[in-house]
Amino acid sequence: MAIFVGLFRKETEGIGMQPGQYPFGLSDSEEARALKLHRQSIIFDWMSTDIGGSNIFSHYPKGMLAEMRQEVAKAGAGFSAFCIASFWPYEMAIAGRSDVVRDWFIQSGLTCGTYIMPVYEGSDPDGEIYEKMARRYDALPWLRRVTTAAEIRQAKQDGVIALYGHWQPTIPIPRKLSAIDRAYDLGLRSLMLTYNRMDNVGVGCTERVDAGLSMFGVDVVRHCEELGLLVDVSHCGQATTMDACRVAKRPVNANHTCAKALSPVARAKSDDALKAIADTGGVIGVLVVPFFISRTPTPSIEIVLDHIDYIANLVGWRHVSLGTDWPYQLPPGMMAALMKDSLAEIGFRPEDRVDTDDHVVGFEDYRDLANITRGLVKRGYSDEQIRGILGENALRVFEDVCG
Repeated sequence: MAIFVGLFRKETEGIGMQPGQYPFGLSDSEEARALKLHRQSIIFDWMSTDIGGSNIFSHYPKGMLAEMRQEVAKAGAGFSAFCIASFWPYEMAIAGRSDVVRDWFIQSGLTCGTYIMPVYEGSDPDGEIYEKMARRYDALPWLRRVTTAAEIRQAKQDGVIALYGHWQPTIPIPRKLSAIDRAYDLGLRSLMLTYNRMDNVGVGCTERVDAGLSMFGVDVVRHCEELGLLVDVSHCGQATTMDACRVAKRPVNANHTCAKALSPVARAKSDDALKAIADTGGVIGVLVVPFFISRTPTPSIEIVLDHIDYIANLVGWRHVSLGTDWPYQLPPGMMAALMKDSLAEIGFRPEDRVDTDDHVVGFEDYRDLANITRGLVKRGYSDEQIRGILGENALRVFEDVCG
């Protein structure tokens, strides 16, 4: 089922730039090299947030969008409505009504992205919604949930998109390790220890105090390693990040973060933290969230590349990977409306300056993924280094821990 055709397809969005064509000023030979690398490489995104951003919704008939808005209105403001809207393109594909989301996945060139597999116990409405969404992916033959590196490589060969299970605990990890076991059995392969706030495991990056892992947190790290489950510290505070790296005997990742030296925000990692992660053998996934990578609104893809450069120079390119985490797949303005009351609940503060309507120029949606490859070519990375950053570094760690 070779579906990777039409990569870098020229298509005008009316925003002054064609997808995947940020003006780096590449020569014809550099463009050809970038295209070949992008087509042939394993491209692994630790934190893909679907693929369409807000742009994808302009490619659906008005009547179909009206149906979605009715469903969102029934759910009210909040998490359920957020999930209905963001998953709508998949539901339209499952129903056989539109293949736009499939086509955009193909154009992106992605090999492996993310689906959410929650860790919870008992009856938790949010956890149950996430789990239901995860199972819905199985209805799409061009998506394949995976648990091993071999399965990711096979997906690339078969021309389908691999998705691995990750959980960032907006719902705190329960104080029962059996909840982790259950999620693992359902496909979880990467577990972030905390979200932004303090929880049962440790302290998140926006909490008012900084501290290391709890005793239970130490148990969680050790249990993950016994299972073959990646430990992620992306949203963890400094002390919890460093503590996890000390406790761990296997690679620890920060699968969607950036360099605090370039952008002094809570969600970024200090040099010491980046070095500690690399010392475990783990990788740092560089994100493209505009208000985290820069204090200046609407930064360009060049700033993302600056973070890649910085981390590669600090800890070595073999410890750099991708963890985009942006943009979310919601119609224009809807994310702000749905999330306005919940941002504080999940630990984001006014000083974090979360602007859900902002974007990165050159990464408007996932069809712009090629701009990362093209930018790495422009900045002088070798083919081996580019293949590593795009996916081989991540796959190495995934195979080491998960098999």
